[in-house]
Amino acid sequence: MMLGAAALAASAPAAAAWHRASSAHFVIYADESPDKLREFATRLEKFDKAVRQVRTMNDPPMGDGNRLTVFVVPTVADVQKLAAHRTNMTPNLAGFYQGRAEGSIAIVPKRSNDTKMGDFADQETFFHEYAHHLMFYDLRVATPLWYSEGFAEFMSTASFGKDGSVTLGKPALGRAYMVDDKSTFPLERMLASKYEKLTANEWGALYARGWILTHYLTFEASRKGQIERYLQDVSEGKDALQAAQAAFGDFKVLDRNLHGYVGRSRISVVKVAGQALPVGPVAVEPLSRGASEIMPVRIRLKVGVPDSQKPALAQEIRAIAAKHPADPLAQVTLAEAEHGAGQYVAAEAAADRALAADPRLIEAMIFKGRAIMERAGLGEKGAEFAAARNWFMKANKLDPEDPEPLMLFHEAQIRDNGRPTANAVAALHYASDLAPQDLGLRAQSAYQYLRDGKLAEARRALAPIAFDPHGGSYASMARKAMERIDAGDGTGAQAAMRAGN
Repeated sequence: MMLGAAALAASAPAAAAWHRASSAHFVIYADESPDKLREFATRLEKFDKAVRQVRTMNDPPMGDGNRLTVFVVPTVADVQKLAAHRTNMTPNLAGFYQGRAEGSIAIVPKRSNDTKMGDFADQETFFHEYAHHLMFYDLRVATPLWYSEGFAEFMSTASFGKDGSVTLGKPALGRAYMVDDKSTFPLERMLASKYEKLTANEWGALYARGWILTHYLTFEASRKGQIERYLQDVSEGKDALQAAQAAFGDFKVLDRNLHGYVGRSRISVVKVAGQALPVGPVAVEPLSRGASEIMPVRIRLKVGVPDSQKPALAQEIRAIAAKHPADPLAQVTLAEAEHGAGQYVAAEAAADRALAADPRLIEAMIFKGRAIMERAGLGEKGAEFAAARNWFMKANKLDPEDPEPLMLFHEAQIRDNGRPTANAVAALHYASDLAPQDLGLRAQSAYQYLRDGKLAEARRALAPIAFDPHGGSYASMARKAMERIDAGDGTGAQAAMRAGN
């Protein structure tokens, strides 16, 4: 998980001009002017539409709960402080993404030494991670690691024309020296998709070689349709190396072709015309005084802090929220902080104050339900799982496409009765479909399919986990479970998932 611990270097000053921008796929918070924030949101929407068009993805309507929330912090240094206790943090980290059913978030800096709002620092990192975010939503095919990273690199170098166009597929120059590095990562090894531990150099070569192979298969006319065939075969359970041989033919020939492609003086790109990328209205509104004051600590809360720091963070949030008892964002932020600190009565009280200020605030409904569920789990008088489920159902009624209330409804049913009802099982699977980027939720869905004897459905749920580039132990567990499924051993697949969890 991508978690952070430290405070932002620059807390919101008294005159902070925090605004919220809301568009079709993003909710963005920034201490920035409305015009610049609207420009930024428009750029992100154009990128989203361009990627969907190139990948021929559907674009269903999204509610607030399933849009990507982007927090814009002042500088790259603030990004790094938020990510301070991540074990895989790199010295040059300039932005990160967390995908989860509770609401996916991205942290980006407003500026570095040579960038400004709307052309933010290290936008390639954001576009790379958002490409992964979108790939999770394409449930038609599984994506092996080399293609997942190659595709994300392909999209990460997006540029925006004054005519409204978006150009994709420009070279990822930071890895250019590795695109033809056969010794570090031979083509056959890459296509086999069996690599548990990689060195830093091997990771770099995988990104670079994955990018050039993705680029070549996308633009080379004689290879038309091969990548689609390969991905389909892998998705249906065919061995990755066998699927590659069937789709691409002789690997030595492919390697020679790639070498020649690298040596070309000019490289093709995809330019999506501006008129093909209509962006709907972007609503920008100022935050209240209370919401502006609490925003820097809310960002820390949403990123996450170690358990040992949760009580101190909750105390910091209490001090701010106490000054704004009728501010819904301040109070729902307090509800989340109290819940994280294990103060469930206080969490419920804060959620009640948020709901008194805004009776349709879904986040407050969720944390009221969460607080009741935890109190019921502790056996506290007056707290019942049924009451918690009722709040999750209220939240679901307001936003049926928000995965979190569905996930929590299932959890409350399990904790209450030990077994889910058919309705709770359906809620679990739909929540996973709505938030495929949440690997833990996908694993729960897959395990339920296995318990119900639905091996094909379980395999489809596990495949994206198995190939996830940052899946870690989840990915290893998924691969082992898929091996048992392919052998027709559903019981063994369940055992593999239990052992790997």
